[in-house]
Amino acid sequence: MKTINIRPYLERDWSAICRVHNRSQPDEFKGSCDLRAMRPLEQNPNVHHIRYTYDKFVACEGKKVVAFIALDSHCIALLYVDPDYQNQGIGKRLLDLSLKLIASPIYTIVMAGNQRAIAFYKKSGFQEIGTFNSNISGYPCQFIRLVFSTEKSD
Repeated sequence: MKTINIRPYLERDWSAICRVHNRSQPDEFKGSCDLRAMRPLEQNPNVHHIRYTYDKFVACEGKKVVAFIALDSHCIALLYVDPDYQNQGIGKRLLDLSLKLIASPIYTIVMAGNQRAIAFYKKSGFQEIGTFNSNISGYPCQFIRLVFSTEKSD
């Protein structure tokens, strides 16, 4: 296995992060939402913010982008690892970077049926703070809000 390096996103990475997202999306949706709701990243309603507003970092094996994270203020908006590179600690490295860059509290939202993502965030200290129903491409879906805070409650 080659070394995985993390670096800031460059505009030339756009097609690569779209590929990572689109390859990872079926696992995200399984058990959460009708698979017909899936859309390529390029068709996401928030694509302009994702592409031009969010701070992004990519994990690369050589020149190949294998994972990415998109950050917005106090929020982890997106975190995807190519299925061929999962379970190697790459997502954890991106998450740890975000915890250093974003001021606490830090929020994220995951699909309620995505037990793998929920466990991933909880293992890093995120706590579930609520659920809500919405839809993706017209299909109903339930989501979970999670928060990471460095402030201790009494």
